[in-house]
Amino acid sequence: MLIPMGKSEAPWVRNRGLGRLLAQETSVSDLIQFLSDRDASPWAELVGFVPDEVSREVREANNADLLLTSGSRSAVVEVKLGHLMSDQQQEKYEALTSRPDLYLAALASDKLRLRNSAGRWSFLSLSDLVHRWEFAEDELACRLASEAAGVLRTWDQMISAVFEARSEENWLPLSALNQKFLARVVTRQIAHELKERDRMAWAGVTSGGGLPIIQGWTPIRGEGNDRCFMAEVRWWETKPGGELRFGVDFDARPDNVEDEEVRRAAYDLAISMDSDIEFASLHAHLQTVRPDLAELLSRDKRSRPEVKGDWEKVIVHGMRGAPLDGRKSNTRRTVTPGFFGDGALRFQAIVDIDFDQASAGDLTELIDATLAYLTAREPEAALSS
Repeated sequence: MLIPMGKSEAPWVRNRGLGRLLAQETSVSDLIQFLSDRDASPWAELVGFVPDEVSREVREANNADLLLTSGSRSAVVEVKLGHLMSDQQQEKYEALTSRPDLYLAALASDKLRLRNSAGRWSFLSLSDLVHRWEFAEDELACRLASEAAGVLRTWDQMISAVFEARSEENWLPLSALNQKFLARVVTRQIAHELKERDRMAWAGVTSGGGLPIIQGWTPIRGEGNDRCFMAEVRWWETKPGGELRFGVDFDARPDNVEDEEVRRAAYDLAISMDSDIEFASLHAHLQTVRPDLAELLSRDKRSRPEVKGDWEKVIVHGMRGAPLDGRKSNTRRTVTPGFFGDGALRFQAIVDIDFDQASAGDLTELIDATLAYLTAREPEAALSS
């Protein structure tokens, strides 16, 4: 049984031994190559042929993690853990003139990555892939595969458990995810679930800190994807838990640059919802419609910062172009409109989430419910052009 972390423990811990090695995608690929060198026969059931050669990072094959070849047959296996195979990377493999069979090998949850855009791709569960060598005649390969498959299987089980309902016996809270790459896999599944609810969503990491983050958006009334309400969840770095950020998030019009009009439209909408983009208001709403989510939220301090500096100058001139009063550059730390956010187009409040009580499914529900809450409170008057 995996034991969740207590509130006083650090959120991220170092893996030990084999787990630390397997937490690196390159090490997983190296292991699979080593097992293949000892006995290539398990590949027959996985890719349909026994390779004569299993190569690593072959330049002619888009630097594939693993390239399997036997006569005219070939297969590419792209290994992923914390990272995501981008659309660009996927397209480069598909463009290879040799037309190899294409496989994504990842933790079980990432099978969702190929559900809607599989094309030529097939999925291999890493734990199942490595498990195949447990039956190899080579004793070293058999023993090493058994240990490695056990580690990979534990990670799969942990991810599955945080998506269970809190009422289920095998449920684990989000605080059990003490490896960043595991949380990143979880955010990708949450993004998939939000997209299935017709929300725009993105899963990734924070700039600089590399902390897992999941963001969801819904357009404001009569607008497209460039003018939205936003709800996001960020993991914390130095203590267990995370936070919900919610509010207004605009972009420049397609093919245009950020200008005074879009900055003023975003700010005006945020100000018109001043009492709504607050912890107390959201919490009161959720206590009525989703008390199970409301009990996960708290805030011991203000959910928004005090106003600092002259935001009107930022609206007119932009964050970088505003008068700097002797500073080298403006940031949201030196001038703020009374909302958290980045740049000049995002206006948010922050709420704490109890990861000792929350499941991954709760985050999907929380982001979706928060976007619905913001949409319902949008003023009737048109605030955008």
